[in-house]
Amino acid sequence: MAWTFALNAECGDRETHARDLARHFDGWPAGVFSSAGAWWCGVAPEGLSPNGAHTDEEAAAMTAAGRRLYWLLRIAPPVYRYALAGIQTDRFRSYDELMAEKDLTIFPGLVVAEDIWIRTGKRAEFSDFAPGYRWLPYRGESRR
Repeated sequence: MAWTFALNAECGDRETHARDLARHFDGWPAGVFSSAGAWWCGVAPEGLSPNGAHTDEEAAAMTAAGRRLYWLLRIAPPVYRYALAGIQTDRFRSYDELMAEKDLTIFPGLVVAEDIWIRTGKRAEFSDFAPGYRWLPYRGESRR
């Protein structure tokens, strides 16, 4: 089983939003898929271990890719509702599952639209990310 590192962003019920976001990541392997009634944009950098981070070098490479992906997401069109980079984030949570989650702080790197942040309790651990978005700062990957 592959343990792919990627950034995945949920774009609601608009396929065009997911495609617009994928285009923003020009030069990166980006794709669009549908899951649980929502459209997602996934960006999976090439050249990273398909088996997770088993060495310090693999973790460092994934962390560098994650930081770059978040930087690009910060300047992306505001067409997504939430996003997360890491290993196996392609089916992270449906919107309803995310909204039902009691403690979103267990997902370092989670970026949420301002309305999600408000509706889930305005947790102080979230900080500004981009206009209209809040996030739990990304800590990077570690050896597993």
